[in-house]
Amino acid sequence: MKITYLINKPRANGSMGLSVAAHSEWQEIVKANKQLPLEQQRYFIRDRIADGDELDWMMIETTREGYLTWHREHESSSRNRALGQEFKHLSMDVVVSTGDGTTLLIDTMPSADCVENDCFNQILMENLQEALAAWRPWANDLLDMYLRGQKRACSKALAKKYSISERMIRKYKIQFENFL
Repeated sequence: MKITYLINKPRANGSMGLSVAAHSEWQEIVKANKQLPLEQQRYFIRDRIADGDELDWMMIETTREGYLTWHREHESSSRNRALGQEFKHLSMDVVVSTGDGTTLLIDTMPSADCVENDCFNQILMENLQEALAAWRPWANDLLDMYLRGQKRACSKALAKKYSISERMIRKYKIQFENFL
């Protein structure tokens, strides 16, 4: 394992740039940081680089904002990695044993969408609408209002539409609910 230290040093043209430093130089900076206020400290991020079978480490000087961003992401990934140890991960293509033999895990998982239930519900609703239309002319309007959650607010609208009193609509509601 090799550790490389990149610190900001002045260049020949007067600008600051990252340059390779010795371990002793990096230790001096870290030691000096302990006596400095946060605004004057120098910040470093740690990065791993896989080189074949070995891991190389890089300590890279950055700004306080860059360090805080890196630190947040580093802490988050550490927490996720630790929590991930609590779960077992399975491939959806793994073969599992069932009562009838073997099958893929994905084939045993229930679907969020059940086509049969959706079709059944659609047919049931169509049959209900046909029965309501044959029973009373206002029944489908009442069903629509109930389905929209307007059970209480529909009396006035239906009374106006059918030119009858709200009291009569309330009687219709009782008949409708009994029919259902």
